[in-house]
Amino acid sequence: MARPLYRGRQVLHALRPRIDDAELAEARLLLSGHESRLFFAMERRDQRHALEVARRLKPATGDRSVLVAALLHDCGKGSVPVWLRVLNVLAPGLVRTLSRLGIDSARRLRHHAEIGAAMAEAAGSSPTTVRLIRGHVEPDEAWMHALLHHADDAS
Repeated sequence: MARPLYRGRQVLHALRPRIDDAELAEARLLLSGHESRLFFAMERRDQRHALEVARRLKPATGDRSVLVAALLHDCGKGSVPVWLRVLNVLAPGLVRTLSRLGIDSARRLRHHAEIGAAMAEAAGSSPTTVRLIRGHVEPDEAWMHALLHHADDAS
């Protein structure tokens, strides 16, 4: 019962994301100019989620690469409707099919890590940040990826 309630809250928060100026100022301090452009191009709900992931990570690590990865890990999604996000949770196989059929928002949702990593790399993010977003890390970075993944799932 806890998982459906959690997912229900996620949908409600996605419909009306709230971000305060202090959170945005903190993000601006972490991000380079090009990285900031990626962050501010994200949908507001993805910005809210990214800020929450970074907030959860900050006490565990002050590593800039991890915190930037937290802020940019969903930048490859672009504009994905809420109904498709819900469908991805409830019926991921159907979203895979839509992606294979060439539905762009489904393709971006399914491959956002690779797309976002390429965008972050083009924006000049560190190689570690790019690997964290892509999800393919070096052995000594596995702990960072585990922290990021856990914070992402919890947010």
